[in-house]
Amino acid sequence: MTYTVSPHLEYFTIPLTKFAAARPEFGGFGVGAYIFSHADPTPRILLLQRALTDSMPGCWEGPGGACELETDKTLLDSLVRETLEETGLHVSHIIDLVAVDCWEHHRHSGGKIRIAKYSFVVEVQEALLWSAGKQQSVPTLQIPVQLEPLEHQKFDWAIKEDVLLSVQSPNGRYMFPLHLISHQAPNIIRAFELVEERQSKE
Repeated sequence: MTYTVSPHLEYFTIPLTKFAAARPEFGGFGVGAYIFSHADPTPRILLLQRALTDSMPGCWEGPGGACELETDKTLLDSLVRETLEETGLHVSHIIDLVAVDCWEHHRHSGGKIRIAKYSFVVEVQEALLWSAGKQQSVPTLQIPVQLEPLEHQKFDWAIKEDVLLSVQSPNGRYMFPLHLISHQAPNIIRAFELVEERQSKE
């Protein structure tokens, strides 16, 4: 996996086993990726709709999943792997940390563990191309998203206004998981804010 990391995120490049050992209060770790297209006048974020046969059926979210302590070398490797598995897209740069969410997970076999999920804004190779020595954004609808059908049934490139409307009204375009079990909606809005802040400094 070839990708770069913003300097202020370098501490996430330590071995995943060491990262987990330093946080013994958690029994599992997760990652989330927020991918943006900049080809349109306003940024668009990639949202995936959960399969109707999965938990939280029909809800929208960013790609992500569980870290695999046995095979993922670092937390960021988990992020890159999950992004590829759920979207077919290759992370090229990890830009910023959006949020760290913690909750208790009740196992089907009984008992519960605490989970910590780290979500990041990332760039993907397929959203940018080089032409005549310059980097250009690939048109949004040409970014080759490939879903894992057992997990997600549809994807969309959402603008911030539609996300906000969906949070404020049941008639919005996207249905997000309840706040009690997920932080997807506020994290998505926070991701937009980070991207907008970054653009204002360029």
